[in-house]
Amino acid sequence: MGRRRILVVSPYFYPEGGGLERYALDMARALSGENEVEVLCMTRGEGGIDNIGGIKVHRVKPGLVVSNTPLSLKFVMKVASMIQGVDLIIAHTPVPFAADVASFLAKLMGIPIRIVYHTVGLKKGAGFLDALAGLYSATLERFTLWGAEIIAVSKTVWEYLRGNGYNPRVSHPQIGLPEHASRQRGRSREKVILFVGQLGRYHRFKNLDLLIRAFSELSAEFPEWKLWVVGDGDLLDEYRQMALELGLGSRVRFFGRIDDPEELAGIYLKSGVLVLPSSFESFGMVVAEALAFGVPVIVSPHAGARILVESGKNGFVLGDLSVPVLVNVVRLMMDNPKLLRKMSVLARLGFESQPDT
Repeated sequence: MGRRRILVVSPYFYPEGGGLERYALDMARALSGENEVEVLCMTRGEGGIDNIGGIKVHRVKPGLVVSNTPLSLKFVMKVASMIQGVDLIIAHTPVPFAADVASFLAKLMGIPIRIVYHTVGLKKGAGFLDALAGLYSATLERFTLWGAEIIAVSKTVWEYLRGNGYNPRVSHPQIGLPEHASRQRGRSREKVILFVGQLGRYHRFKNLDLLIRAFSELSAEFPEWKLWVVGDGDLLDEYRQMALELGLGSRVRFFGRIDDPEELAGIYLKSGVLVLPSSFESFGMVVAEALAFGVPVIVSPHAGARILVESGKNGFVLGDLSVPVLVNVVRLMMDNPKLLRKMSVLARLGFESQPDT
């Protein structure tokens, strides 16, 4: 097959966002070697065109954002203009609109479309918005996915899609060894529990409050340990207040959002354990990143990235999401520096042998 023109459509794109945007970037990079790849997305910042590793990225400022869904008539017009002469469209979807527009126009123009599905449902416990999400999934989303090649980013997402009558294939995220990971050799880690994730009201499912409560119960027993939180969102002040009310004070450090890869690498390299206690997580890229930096992990049983974890070797998969269970597993790791060191080595050595896509 000759060199193809591929248009990648995504609600947002790296360096904005989180796991989806990183996955989209890695996929675009993998395709760009033998194909001409361009990206079209929306942005919370200023619109325009930039270049990431030779990939041209077109960013459109949305006219409206509902929940976490950007909406833009200009984006529709931009998709319509950019698909001229395209051989394949790849649309990433955790939320409505962007993939819907791409799918409709692809079908109209007779262009093959591949849809990468990143979630296990749009309902987030938000009442009226959940009702709209259910209506969308039963109507417009079915048209969007009809006739498309569907890729699930994890077995968890695959199971969700199969349960709804679709026939996807699985392509797990692949993270190459981070640029700064080699710096970990010879470094001593600090007594730090690390959480990395968005802190918005539509991301309560990441359960940072559960981790803060568990850390509070262990704080007197392990006074040298700290909790570091990387991420931003409209619940940041609520979590800060929660930490203060539990008497944790400076024991919990909120870094906010970090876009600089070198700064984020420095945090991973200092951390002792990463915890991802989400109620659901289509994958959980932070788990793969942590392991690449030699950070043992404690992972929710509902995270797709649990496939990367061998309990007792490079981390633990929680039995369930409760404060007592999380306390027991975190205590085990805090109280066993030798185990932590061994897990750190195994995490790093086992990273390259993780499941292929």
